[in-house]
Amino acid sequence: MNRSFPAAAVVAALALATAGGCRRRPPPEPNEAAAVTSAAARPADHALPDEIAEGADTAFGLPVPRQMRVVGRFDDVVFATGDIAPELVANYVRQRVIASHVETGPAKTVFTGVTLRNDPAHTLRVDVVSRNGDTDLTVRDETRPPAREGLSEADRWKAQGLTPQGAPLDPTHLE
Repeated sequence: MNRSFPAAAVVAALALATAGGCRRRPPPEPNEAAAVTSAAARPADHALPDEIAEGADTAFGLPVPRQMRVVGRFDDVVFATGDIAPELVANYVRQRVIASHVETGPAKTVFTGVTLRNDPAHTLRVDVVSRNGDTDLTVRDETRPPAREGLSEADRWKAQGLTPQGAPLDPTHLE
């Protein structure tokens, strides 16, 4: 026995079966819409397009960007370099420090009188310089050492190798 269903019956059956799923959802509540929009805009495990991730290295408490590598570390200065836009590095620094003065130019941004937002113990100077397609980050510790107790003013000058008038105690020592 060969039974065939008319094509119209098949189409009608399919239409009835899928009709239940065509209902429109009510519009989300205003707070729910904002949460959905912000979650969709940036996944939890991704950075924004121009956002720089912090690296494991630090320079006097300032995290060095992950895309940069430390090329020199001394008692009072840290040098880092990387293939990243200088504007992005300057904005990265700007988000993490409080600077008394910022000087911006086409190839260099200098932050002076800098303290870190999360650790104001050090006074720093931060230079972001564009050089040959790379960006150099220089972080210099300008924290003044505390004055030693019990020294007279003349003794403090002498400890620095100077007379109270500012002249060198031993002029041959400067050569």
